[in-house]
Amino acid sequence: MKTLFFSAKKLAFVLLATATAFTQISCNDNDVVGDGGPKTDATAIIPTNGKTYTYQIKEEDGSVATQITRVKSVRDSSGITVYDIENKVSEDDDETVVMMKSFSKNGVTTNEIPLPAAYASILEEFKGSEFVKSVKISGFPQYQLLENNAVVGSKMTFKGEPVKLNLVLAFEEDGEEFTTEIDAVLTHDDGVVKKVESITTPAGTFNCSKWEYSYELITKTFLNGELQEQSNEMRLVSAWTAPGVGIVKSVESDMLETQTSVTELIKVD
Repeated sequence: MKTLFFSAKKLAFVLLATATAFTQISCNDNDVVGDGGPKTDATAIIPTNGKTYTYQIKEEDGSVATQITRVKSVRDSSGITVYDIENKVSEDDDETVVMMKSFSKNGVTTNEIPLPAAYASILEEFKGSEFVKSVKISGFPQYQLLENNAVVGSKMTFKGEPVKLNLVLAFEEDGEEFTTEIDAVLTHDDGVVKKVESITTPAGTFNCSKWEYSYELITKTFLNGELQEQSNEMRLVSAWTAPGVGIVKSVESDMLETQTSVTELIKVD
């Protein structure tokens, strides 16, 4: 039971990956489909089709993960070029795949992320447990809209409902029945380009737009209907993007400006 409860709390914090996914996959594409196929705008901030981008992700607990990003396919949808982007995040023996689709229309790029496969598999695992009374996740797909102009003041907007997780566990101990409920809500705040600058990573030097935004995760734990614990985690995010590359670097910090996560492009193949 303790293991199941720990996994439930871990799932709540895994919701942070949604915000991280936006940070790491931010892309901006002005491609149009012509007679010769997709034609890429030189100012588009999207990973180049046919290339593979390798990132290193360092967390505050010392753990290190690797992310591989690539454009899996390019397709036409009602005259709009849509990019299907695959992101594989590996840490030790665990691998998480996050798929995303991006398209540009009227000078605004829309990034859409569905319920990640990792969440779905965890949910199925919980549903199969005799202790789980109910488990729900809502708020997907998530939408991130970015103005295409790579200038100071360009806006980043999040659309859709906050991501919500509700998990109820029922169990018996020493003849007494208990109900534990975990309720988590993840909310993004809109962002903006703060500056345009050159930054260097192991993959090279890039001219970038620096986006800044934030998100908050509120997690509540109840025992038999009574609030036992509540945590409010706010994260400030700085993300650097470059035309033809996508994300170059991102840094997450807490309210004390202590870095909690750093993602950096280390190789382009």
